[in-house]
Amino acid sequence: MKHPARRHIPSVVNLNTFETIARRGSVTAAADELGLSQGAVSKQLLDLEGFLGTALFDRNNARLTLNDEGAAYLARIRPLLDQLEAATVATSGAAQRMREVRLSVPNTFGLLWVMPRLCGFAAAHPEIRIHVANHIGAVSLRDAGLDAAIVFAENGLDDEHADLLHSVRTLPVASRELVSGRLPMSAARIAALPLLYHTTAPSSWASYLRDLDDGIELPLPGGTEYNLVTFALKAAEAGLGAALVPDYACADSLREGRVVQLNRPSLPSQRGYYLVRRRERMGAPAVRVLREWLLARRLG
Repeated sequence: MKHPARRHIPSVVNLNTFETIARRGSVTAAADELGLSQGAVSKQLLDLEGFLGTALFDRNNARLTLNDEGAAYLARIRPLLDQLEAATVATSGAAQRMREVRLSVPNTFGLLWVMPRLCGFAAAHPEIRIHVANHIGAVSLRDAGLDAAIVFAENGLDDEHADLLHSVRTLPVASRELVSGRLPMSAARIAALPLLYHTTAPSSWASYLRDLDDGIELPLPGGTEYNLVTFALKAAEAGLGAALVPDYACADSLREGRVVQLNRPSLPSQRGYYLVRRRERMGAPAVRVLREWLLARRLG
């Protein structure tokens, strides 16, 4: 269907002025609301009436009263003005969303690995706003209104929308004061230390020690338990025992000498943290830029 090169439509500014006069009942009140002079408002109304070829108000001194044609015209154009405003707001909001990313991260990994990288991202891309939330366990991108999330997967993720950010390997660490003798320590020597456990992985020490020496007599279950990796690490730094913690969590402590590494890291596995993107938003420029930034720094 072809449209005329020039539509027979009056100025939207004049339509808005007409609607304001009709609602407020006078040129003076409309001028006050619109922040215009009375002369400018009167001229816009006259321009609209000239375009339509008919008067829209009955004039009684300074008071304006809609006539029949004015009332009928107002009834037709008011919902159209509402629709135009809604469409404009929606489009402006969509443009803003192109510069925003709503991201959810796990507590400890988010604090220790993600946030330092997001600080660099904010400095490099001040035009993009990152809204960061945290989650524990599974998260639904759609239900939570997210663009992306970083999730932990024990056995990897076979998903074209998922990117491995960090493959987790755990390290046995303890304070230098707790360790006697040379490093690395044997499985038996480690097993003789007070062992600190994580409540979500109570068998982690048994698995690690058996990987070091499949003939070792495993320590009896028990020991102090912590529900956060950071708690276990702080206990290890304080000399309360040996902790088996993810590499990303203890990197600073090792570098600064607050703990020492007792033996090699755990064996490689598929377990790790993945960036997953919501399908409808994976092509958004801001999401794409954030993904590229994180992937370029996943080894750091």
